[in-house]
Formats: sequence, structure tokens, C-alpha cells
Amino acid sequence: MKLNKTLTALCKTKGMTLAELSRRTGIPKQTLHNWTIGRRSINPDQLKKVSQVLEVSVHYLLYGENDPFEAPSEVILREIFSGDVRVTLHRIERKGRR
Repeated sequence: MKLNKTLTALCKTKGMTLAELSRRTGIPKQTLHNWTIGRRSINPDQLKKVSQVLEVSVHYLLYGENDPFEAPSEVILREIFSGDVRVTLHRIERKGRR
């Protein structure tokens, strides 16, 4: 996992300090600090809150890259509005099996 590097970089890019991220997520600053120094006491619910505030997926937060199995929203919309719902249903079924 690259959480420590990704979290630090995203905060810097967004112009956000750990104190600000803590305030917005309700997660103690010490917990976030522990993540940035590589201590592994990660709560999945907390991770999801952080990803929402930073506007990235949990996968991106953990690995520093987009999820290779997640289709971009414009692809999904194109599939839905193309009239062929079989493709979309297949994608939903495949995602449900993971």
C-alpha cells in the first residue's frame, strides 16, 4: 500500500493540512498522522471518509492509482444510453462477485 505517500500528496495538492482533514472527517489528527508515517491501524470506515473528503476512490488512496476494474463514469453513461443494457448488467454482476 502507498497510503502514506498518497495521503500526503493529496493533502498537499488540495492545500489541506492534516488538522483540516481531521476536522472535515471527524478522524483524530493523530490517526491521520500515523497513516502518513506508515503505521497500519486503518479502519475501513475512516478510510472511506478520507477518500470522500479528498474526492478520490479508496483504491486510489491506498495504491496511488485508479482502480483498473472501475470504468470511468462517462463509459458507464455511454453504455446505459447506447440502449444495450446487457453490457451494464454484466459489469454490475462482475463487480458484485469481487
